Amino acid sequence: MKFNHATKALLVAAGFCLPFGVLVFGQTATNVAGLYNTGLNNTGGAQTQGLTDSHWTVSYAEVGGVSASQYTGAAYVVVGPLSNQHTSNSTNPPAQWITAPGAKTAATGGQTNTGGSFLPGNGTTGNNSASYVYQLAITIAGSGALGTVVTNQIAISLTIAGDDQYAIYVNPAAGPTVDKNGVISAGGTAASSVNTSAAYKNTTPLTLQNFGASANAVFVIGTNYLDVVVANTNGINGSSSSSTINQAGLLVYQATSQFTTIDGKPVVPEVGAWMPVVLALGLFFRKRLFLRPQTAG
Repeated sequence: MKFNHATKALLVAAGFCLPFGVLVFGQTATNVAGLYNTGLNNTGGAQTQGLTDSHWTVSYAEVGGVSASQYTGAAYVVVGPLSNQHTSNSTNPPAQWITAPGAKTAATGGQTNTGGSFLPGNGTTGNNSASYVYQLAITIAGSGALGTVVTNQIAISLTIAGDDQYAIYVNPAAGPTVDKNGVISAGGTAASSVNTSAAYKNTTPLTLQNFGASANAVFVIGTNYLDVVVANTNGINGSSSSSTINQAGLLVYQATSQFTTIDGKPVVPEVGAWMPVVLALGLFFRKRLFLRPQTAG
């Protein structure tokens, strides 16, 4: 097959730009879906207290160093805040405290899964320690294949309170693990953690991001998981001889996402931005390489 000079020029220019086009389409995130505050229904309004949360689940629970599947499943919305000492539910935007399945309505027992928040957990180590992994699945849409790492800048902001301590993980590489002290983690390295006994009455704003000096997360095209490990310590550091159940739960609100730009422009140019380059290079090659000077007849 033969090409005229103009076609050759455009083919050369297109070949030059091809690898850049692959970068543009490769792993560029364009939207985040499924980022919900705790205690909401499918329409984004406040879920009826005592019923299950439509988005947050407890994917793993451990009591005394032993897996406790009876406390896993869809999280339940607590009736009111956990106590008058806990951070209040948020009304604008709406968010409510949630807790693990199996929670009781009182320290002495009572009903199960009817809005109570009393769960096992006393201390940070030993037979009476307990931790619960709250999980939210979000979806990041983009131009890359499923599972490929997002290359443009993205940040997720949220505010958290937890009883009693918590650590948040983004797409943990491994399943839940337990260290030599019996402390559970979601696997991998925590993006952020608050290890104080007052985390239930103090909210902390956090940003999960994949860029800059504060980068603490890696996002992928497709399904991403936010895992929040909540340790129910009853304010006790170390082991405890008490096996009394006490209040535990998680509150997340102001959960939003944004795509960072530089000078108001996307970090990675859109494919349309390369078309003038292709045309300009085509004209350049046509003029300099393929066209012969005209001679006088």
